[in-house]
Amino acid sequence: MTPLKKYIWLVDTLMRSRDRGLTMEQLEERWNCDDEMRDQGPFAKRTFHRHRHEIRDLFGIDIEQFCSGRDYRYRIGETSDGESFQRWLLDSVAVNRIVADSKEAAQYIAIEKTHSENLPALLEALKEQRMVCFDYTPYWADHTTHYYDFRSYALKMFERRWYLIGCYGTEHPPRIFALDRMSNVELQEESYTRDPAFSLEKMFHDAYGIIVEDDPTPTESVWLKVDAYQANFLRALPLHSSQIELKRTETYSKFSVRVKPTYDFKQKLLSLGSTVEVLKPAGLRADMRGEIQEMLNKYQEDDE
Repeated sequence: MTPLKKYIWLVDTLMRSRDRGLTMEQLEERWNCDDEMRDQGPFAKRTFHRHRHEIRDLFGIDIEQFCSGRDYRYRIGETSDGESFQRWLLDSVAVNRIVADSKEAAQYIAIEKTHSENLPALLEALKEQRMVCFDYTPYWADHTTHYYDFRSYALKMFERRWYLIGCYGTEHPPRIFALDRMSNVELQEESYTRDPAFSLEKMFHDAYGIIVEDDPTPTESVWLKVDAYQANFLRALPLHSSQIELKRTETYSKFSVRVKPTYDFKQKLLSLGSTVEVLKPAGLRADMRGEIQEMLNKYQEDDE
């Protein structure tokens, strides 16, 4: 059994206890009642505390200790709305718990498919700072390139796809690879030291999605006029962390975001159709007008 499965079991078990938490003895009892866990050997306090630290370091999920009466108990710490990965992981564990407990309930839960077959191996590579090798076939090419001695720095999810960020050698800048285009992923024996200057937040600070590397697009303040109905969705799920609502009326709202208006950002705006209008910058407004005109030209006549 991989450490990842043990992490999931531990987080899942503590989530079931909610705020009341579990004592060490109760955790041991649940371990012994689980056939798969029991087959891994006896529950050990030292191993539990090591897993606590690993879960915190790897996923940012805190298993906190607190005192209740004479007992020390353990529970999942509070997760703020801003900690998106931790929230996603906890939600995923919650769904997994429901599906595992009831096959009847599972038929009423629809999950969007993600290509995550390589995710466990890459999570392990991140944790242990081990180099990986893999084959990669980009969408825009027919050939496959083999990479080895690749240093995994981070993982990022965007629009149901996972991406690996890392370096191929110390002299190259970080690159981004889609997990669904990777094959034959293997962990190597060689380890590495992650560049202390690397910051995932800084790398994607001005990005809407995944396009950042070697992109000359400057960061700009984008103003959007959004109809009242669509504005509700943008308030609930902002386009970017920099999003600000500048004006709100009964029929429309104005929002601003400070991003690089790259291809993926433009595609997002186009997907919102006539509910959104780009007010500025002028260059982006012209780009959107040109793209919409191209779309309109395709519908001028029926193609029979």
